[in-house]
Amino acid sequence: MISEIPAPITKLFDLALTRMGNKVPELWAENKTQFLISYSGGKDSSILILFWKYLVEKYKIQVPTLFYLSHGIRSIETEEKELFQFLDSTNFPFHFVKKKSQIFL
Repeated sequence: MISEIPAPITKLFDLALTRMGNKVPELWAENKTQFLISYSGGKDSSILILFWKYLVEKYKIQVPTLFYLSHGIRSIETEEKELFQFLDSTNFPFHFVKKKSQIFL
């Protein structure tokens, strides 16, 4: 569950924004830019979601919509429950799509 972003991670986000130039999030906020973020459930995607939470809180940018697609190729029901809980904890709108696998002969 995301309640608060740890201070060391916030410092890394500040450093990343300094390198990019802090104007980008301000432009997004000013233009009310909308974002759709694809979430895989991996570490990189999870840190990206934390980064967006940080941007929303600090720069008041538009809340992104998150999207997760389960291809249904393998059974990962336990992991999917955890992913669903994580997405739910962000307070961002999200789409959790589960596709049943198809067998081709």
